[in-house]
Amino acid sequence: MSAVNNPFELAFINMPTPAFIIESKTGKLNAVNHSFAMLFENFNAAPGDSWVELSEEAKSVEDWLNLCQQIQNGDIDRCESLLNIGTKQINTQLEFHYMGEYVLACVYDTDHMDLADAENTLLKFALTESSAGLWIWETDSDLISCSASIALLLGCSREQTPKSTREWHQMVHPDDVERLNNTVTEHVIHHQNYYECEYRIRKADGEYIWVKERGRTYTKRPDSSIKKIIGFVEDISPQKALEAHLRTQATFDELTGLLNRGAAKTHFRKQLGLAKRQYTPLTMAKIHLDAHNRLADLPMEIRNLRIQTLARHIYKKIREADVLARVEPDKLLLLLPNTSVKDAMQLLNHIIHPTDKEKALLLEGKADPLDYCFGIAAFPEDGEDIEELAQSANDALEASRLEHIKASGQAQ
Repeated sequence: MSAVNNPFELAFINMPTPAFIIESKTGKLNAVNHSFAMLFENFNAAPGDSWVELSEEAKSVEDWLNLCQQIQNGDIDRCESLLNIGTKQINTQLEFHYMGEYVLACVYDTDHMDLADAENTLLKFALTESSAGLWIWETDSDLISCSASIALLLGCSREQTPKSTREWHQMVHPDDVERLNNTVTEHVIHHQNYYECEYRIRKADGEYIWVKERGRTYTKRPDSSIKKIIGFVEDISPQKALEAHLRTQATFDELTGLLNRGAAKTHFRKQLGLAKRQYTPLTMAKIHLDAHNRLADLPMEIRNLRIQTLARHIYKKIREADVLARVEPDKLLLLLPNTSVKDAMQLLNHIIHPTDKEKALLLEGKADPLDYCFGIAAFPEDGEDIEELAQSANDALEASRLEHIKASGQAQ
């Protein structure tokens, strides 16, 4: 261990929080403070010389290097780890701070300290004192602990609150269970920091209420997988009632700001009526934003950002008289009044072949311009009404998508 040479090291040595410093490249312990050393003295032991000796989970220097890389990338800032203290393995909550050549680790909770017996003081306080509907989920044991305010929200006793995901899902409306499960599963699989989901849950009297659940990762393991999630549930039934009233007048898609499917039909029929009366050309294009079916594998935040970026790029390229709508999660419908198929092809090729500057903006928004493809239908050749035109455009799109995938595979 190095000697104390300056006031900063002196402050580290005497800080009340148990802490130690590890060399980033080797995993060797560079320094420990007085509070950390005292943990070992309680067991008539001394800290080891490296992370491998200190951590029960670490088997080699590679384990430390992998953990250090995740700390540096920001994937892990807090994790739960078993430390070897003498002949004991003590469960700890460690918070890491990457400092270039070194990593500072602070111990905020251990099994034997007075901070807690099983949960740390913060969580115990939140469960007993919080006025919000708070819960904690331990992913290993599938144990859910609910605050008293959740019992109040559900109209039941604290003992009757759900204790596992199975019990929780039994109270969720059947139409919402899959969506909630997919959201939480995606959060855990992708090691995300935050999620939220709205769904209906059944109270003790059988009434369903709308709630918004917000979950946040509280503790990770050294491999960055999620160990504990803490979250809140709030009653949003009044907001949902208002939304239901406004939905009948809704016009725009919430994610992209484009026309939604219902509003698009109204606009499309008006334009078709004009084309019939004035004998002018009308072209419809269906645009696929995910020709390679990659959106489903992305985390929700990145998936939504990609759709927004792609839709915004197209919207900036169309003319003032054109009508663009989001009609499916990954598909847009574009109506081009007074436009021949030749002119429509020219416009669409301009859209799907962005400039270098536009490519940079697309990639910044997590979007890949290679995922675009489209299909075209013309009035009256491919359809006499909106439904026929839309079907013809969809058929053309599917043929185009298959060709797009085939061409991409040959290019690779």
